[in-house]
Amino acid sequence: MTPHLILPQFIYRAMLAHARAEYPREACGLLRGRAGRVTDFLPARNVARNPQMDYEVDAASLLRALAWEDEGDELIAIYHSHPTSPARPSAVDAGRAFYPDSVYLIISLQNLDAPQLKGYFLRPEAVFRDDAARRLQQDVSFQQVRPGLWAHLFSGDAPLADNLRPGASDPIAFYLIFEKPAPHRPPPVRLISVQPASISIQI
Repeated sequence: MTPHLILPQFIYRAMLAHARAEYPREACGLLRGRAGRVTDFLPARNVARNPQMDYEVDAASLLRALAWEDEGDELIAIYHSHPTSPARPSAVDAGRAFYPDSVYLIISLQNLDAPQLKGYFLRPEAVFRDDAARRLQQDVSFQQVRPGLWAHLFSGDAPLADNLRPGASDPIAFYLIFEKPAPHRPPPVRLISVQPASISIQI
């Protein structure tokens, strides 16, 4: 995990152009690099069912990114745009974050003339199952944020029960997330930490 990302200006501009071209849909793509330095980017197709509210990178782009490791690089960051909301991870973003060592970049287009870029690590910290999951679903005020997805957001400095004290360093928030219930047992509840990642745009 590299807490600082160096982003060349030409890639930053290309990402903004992609985000604006896809507006009001969410744009998404993958960034290649090593040791915190981005070297290339791959704009992807957003294949989400509702691309104005969500993003899902197409499988062909993910397969191309897997080949980067064979070439000595890594999937250093994943970007997507928020056409009408701030550059903060949503519960849906946290629920679909499956690359804990990659930086998640969010481009907010709330102000089309002044887009905002921020980076985060979205890291799984714990999974609660069976009785522990059932107790959380009873005790915590979850909200349905998408069909089949429930979440609860709390700040990084909120007082937590002992079983909700992960090893995350400097989180600004946590999400508790579960998906649609299984027929005969409570669905597992995942704890996702939201940690900031610093970005330098290199001229």
